[in-house]
Amino acid sequence: MGMNGSSCWHKYRQTTFISIFILFAASSTSLFMAQGRAMSNVIEVSQNVVVKNKVAAQALPAPEVISDILNGNWDHERTEFSLPPLMTLLPGEPGTGGSSTPSMVGAVKKWQKSDPQKSLDTWRRLSEANSQLEIQLNFLSKLAKEQWDAYKSVIDSCSKLRSEKWIEQASEPNKEAVIKALLGAKEAMLGIRYHMRLMGEAAGVPIKPESQTKLLDATLNLEGVLLAGVPGAGGFDAVFAVTLGDSSSNVTKTWSSLNVLALLVKEDPCGVSLESADPRTNEITSAVS
Repeated sequence: MGMNGSSCWHKYRQTTFISIFILFAASSTSLFMAQGRAMSNVIEVSQNVVVKNKVAAQALPAPEVISDILNGNWDHERTEFSLPPLMTLLPGEPGTGGSSTPSMVGAVKKWQKSDPQKSLDTWRRLSEANSQLEIQLNFLSKLAKEQWDAYKSVIDSCSKLRSEKWIEQASEPNKEAVIKALLGAKEAMLGIRYHMRLMGEAAGVPIKPESQTKLLDATLNLEGVLLAGVPGAGGFDAVFAVTLGDSSSNVTKTWSSLNVLALLVKEDPCGVSLESADPRTNEITSAVS
């Protein structure tokens, strides 16, 4: 699911943690465990929404049903969010088997009950790292709007270099600001990975398995890679990378050599929309005609 500056989807912030990525299940984007209550609550809410939608669909046109859902009184904060321009979100499937999210959630909830103080501290630090990542990405979007030439120049040059070489491209204040924000985002993501690993170790579940850690570290060492992580609830199911410029090919080649399948899909920049037919069919028909 490649992301770019034209994306107009919304992010629903939760009090748990966002995995950019976030973004992917983002991936998007967490254990659905707000304050340690969630799995049963999420299932209950989901069932209620499904029932409500079925009833509504029988009485109202689809556009009205969708509008009712989107404008409902959800207990979330809704804000606009997208990756900064010239960045791509690349998901990958390691092919090592999946993980059972319900059992992982159960283990984490059990740990929360057995050690509330430590779990709360881990949760707080994880939340802070998530917020810091959001701040840095939003700041990069702001710099792209206000200092496009400097921003584009930095992204182009850094896409060809490993992150430890990026600071050498700070030849002027505007470029330095972009590079510091890039490095700040990377540092925040490393913090997210660290606290997710601590959570998994404390709960006795592989939220961030060692095999994924090695893969992510190898990915981060490639030219043009800004972020790398495990999306969603963690485990063995998937990984993701956020790349700069045209550097995605570096990741896909490396992943392929490690038997990781890069999912070369792209986002729909219009977010939630109502289609009268399969848009892929429309595109094919238009191309033929």
